[in-house]
Amino acid sequence: MGKSTLPVLLFLSLVSACALIRREPVTATTVVPEIITVEQGAIQNAGAGTEIWQGGPGDGVTNLIRYAVRVSDYSVNSMIRPGWDAFETEKGVYHFEKMDKLFEYGIRYGQKVNLACFVTSCAGTKQKIDDAFCCYPAYVHEAMQKSDQKDKKNTLWLSKVTHWEPNFENDVFFERYDALLEAFAAYLEKPVTFGGKTVPRKKLVRCIELRHFGYWGEGAYHKHLQPSNSACLIRFADAYARHFPGIRLVVPTNGMGYNSPAHNPLLDYHFHLLTMRNQAGLAGIFRDNWGCDETEGFYQRLFHAANLYEKDGVKLFELLRDRWQFAPLVGEPGRWGPKKNGFQPYWGLYEQVSYLRPSMIRNCNVSEGRHTTNPTDYSIHDDPKALDAFHRAYAVIGFRYLFTEARVKRGDGSLEIGIDWLNIGFTPTYDAWRIRYFIEDEAGKEIWAGDSTLDLRAVLPDVTAPPGVVMAEKARTHVDRFDKVPKTGRLFIRIVDPDGISPNMALSIKGRTAKGAYPLGEAGF
Repeated sequence: MGKSTLPVLLFLSLVSACALIRREPVTATTVVPEIITVEQGAIQNAGAGTEIWQGGPGDGVTNLIRYAVRVSDYSVNSMIRPGWDAFETEKGVYHFEKMDKLFEYGIRYGQKVNLACFVTSCAGTKQKIDDAFCCYPAYVHEAMQKSDQKDKKNTLWLSKVTHWEPNFENDVFFERYDALLEAFAAYLEKPVTFGGKTVPRKKLVRCIELRHFGYWGEGAYHKHLQPSNSACLIRFADAYARHFPGIRLVVPTNGMGYNSPAHNPLLDYHFHLLTMRNQAGLAGIFRDNWGCDETEGFYQRLFHAANLYEKDGVKLFELLRDRWQFAPLVGEPGRWGPKKNGFQPYWGLYEQVSYLRPSMIRNCNVSEGRHTTNPTDYSIHDDPKALDAFHRAYAVIGFRYLFTEARVKRGDGSLEIGIDWLNIGFTPTYDAWRIRYFIEDEAGKEIWAGDSTLDLRAVLPDVTAPPGVVMAEKARTHVDRFDKVPKTGRLFIRIVDPDGISPNMALSIKGRTAKGAYPLGEAGF
């Protein structure tokens, strides 16, 4: 080889090397979506907002809520409150198949259910024993009557109906209730099939409310029905945690406002409820009677500083007030009427939800001019101010996610997506949603998908910002990176239920497609 050819070869080698390391130019796209404000209405989502009785193709009292975005023609959250006696007709003979239709509804209508089970008092039973209704099996009643820990008759002040009320210190009562929960847990493990789709029943259960104690299982009893100690009640709570380790538990609150010495023996029980947890996390809470007269002593002694219960320096009312940060608060309105003191039902609802920050309130059980628990013929449908209070409340109850900006970069087969997330609702989501990106080709066929590493449960609302106010500077930035991504196509984001039950989450932004997704870039992006 002559000297004259060496520079040429070196030059050619350099050109070849440059060709090998040449990269595609980096392209970048920025998306700034149009935000849907709370004034425009609520965002329908699973795990937030409204909830209906019994599930199925219903939607509750529809004019209580004004929607800006709907993900389904039906409610995506349902609730059932079964009594014990309806599911155990004789010792060890269970009839959980009565719930099969509820779980079929879940698959058919994309609903997850809150199971409030199993009620032992005032559950609407048809079983009558010795001139009193009984919400637990007759054999359990007979066993208590033969023991030193007898159940008692009690006439409810509200309905004037007499019920048998259980004795929670009775070992037989606990043993049979524990067996009931064990059998029900086995039922939830089994699959349900509808329309060719099969899922374990427990996947359709969002939470289980502990309904073993108090009128309607709400946790409140008159003092003559109270057990003498916390231990006998704690074992019931622990039974729920033992039998349903992976399902969120929700505990009653109505008994937590009694400050008299007669109720102090239950102080340990109440604190136990508010510190118990299972694999799903810390227990949530439920309160009923939303829209009530919150100035009444009962509610002040329950949810506010007038609740003097304290243990080891921890105030009980603060645990209730702050529960939303860790676990859901759910419940239902009450049937109220105007009072002589000037109270108007439901007018103060927005202030109540602003204080406790619930994730879900059933849109039912309101005064509609009939079958109410007040002596008037008041109907919420004739009260524009009450309806407006519900509209405002439902617009902020639960979570309300959005992104203020999305930045997409790609090059050399890689894809980088940076999104600024905000939550302008009242709570995070407590369900494990999955953020998924996908690319469609020109024919609308999905050709690639990848999941974000962000867990939306960690994106809490900013308590210093008024609800519904978008403060972009406080958004949480999250960046995801992917390799070996197709070079062309249209990029989308959607938030999916990993259980495949609930409809894709709706964000508080415009641009939602029929597939429940949001575009992040045009072809080639």
